[in-house]
Amino acid sequence: MAPKRQKKTKHPNNKKHRSRFAKRSKIEIAPIKEALLEEQPEIEIEKTAPAQQPIAPAPPLKKEAEIVLDQKQAVTTKNELKKKATTQNSTVILIFQDEDKKFLASPQIISGKRHEPIKFRFKDFEGYNLIQVDGFTSDFVLPYAAITFTYRKKDAGNIWIFCQDIDDRRFLQKPTFIKGKVGDEFSLSSPAIRDYTLLRARGLTHGIFTYDQQAVTYFYRRDSWKDVDYTPHYLKFKQSLPCLDAPDGQVTDVILAKNTIWQTFETIITTNDQRWYCLGGSIWIKYDAELMTMLDKKPAVISEHDTLEIDLPHSIDLRHNAMIDFIPDGELVLYDKPFGQKVGLIKNGQIVTLTGRIRVEGMLWFEVNGLGWTIREYLNLDP
Repeated sequence: MAPKRQKKTKHPNNKKHRSRFAKRSKIEIAPIKEALLEEQPEIEIEKTAPAQQPIAPAPPLKKEAEIVLDQKQAVTTKNELKKKATTQNSTVILIFQDEDKKFLASPQIISGKRHEPIKFRFKDFEGYNLIQVDGFTSDFVLPYAAITFTYRKKDAGNIWIFCQDIDDRRFLQKPTFIKGKVGDEFSLSSPAIRDYTLLRARGLTHGIFTYDQQAVTYFYRRDSWKDVDYTPHYLKFKQSLPCLDAPDGQVTDVILAKNTIWQTFETIITTNDQRWYCLGGSIWIKYDAELMTMLDKKPAVISEHDTLEIDLPHSIDLRHNAMIDFIPDGELVLYDKPFGQKVGLIKNGQIVTLTGRIRVEGMLWFEVNGLGWTIREYLNLDP
């Protein structure tokens, strides 16, 4: 029996090394040996060398696609990528100005990403209308851009200017007006009128234009009038006299009967020392001592010959409407009886009902609303 061939013991790493380097027939032995030594998991240390802890080899680099992230890191990276994708790279400034290029509000800055829509609202400013838009764009296009909105002030209500004679309320010239824009300031000066002197103004002569119309009235007085007095007096006429519509004015149809007594409401002294008395409204008489007497006090009684008349003239019935026609903006005094005691006041221009009539030495007195008496000359019987 042939003896058994003893099986060689193979080095455990021979197969690995052979299979790895079998095809490299032309590779020199020295490099292979060095490669084998490098891949040994353990390095033989000389006994004389100090003991060292084994050093773990550095992990090989991996491609970015092979990186495995945990859930938290994945969410963080996703947000960062999203933020990077939406980076704002375009800015638009919105400018709001008036026609004089004055800012109506602070400029508004809007940032966004190019080619995305711009989101903003048109602004409204009280008292202004938008009239022009320059540089308008609906999308972010350029790195920097500006849109300019130009506004114009709205037209304000007109300011009317009236010039009146303070004594007879007659207009001295055609009314005029000025225009402006809402919010603008205005300052007025009184018109110069020949033969008249400015006394006062009613209304704002300095202020701000608003949407509402405004009015200013300038009151003047004739240069020939030296003094004006509103103390009441009583005149008794010695004979019938016609009245004038103003001092040195035109003769009217009003005749002052002989022996009648009239109350005055205004006294004018002219520069030539003439004295004129207003008997109410546009009824004037020039004082003449030969034609009239100035009473020291108000008459207190009615003559026993005066009779109360029930029936009014044929053109007027007993309860007839009339209008108080006295001094503009003034108040008419009512008496408890002709030349009696004062019982009340009634505004000029008010519509009233006449309820009675009495004749005193040719003068007609009417009862007003059953409240008091006044004379015919202070009434408009056909309002």
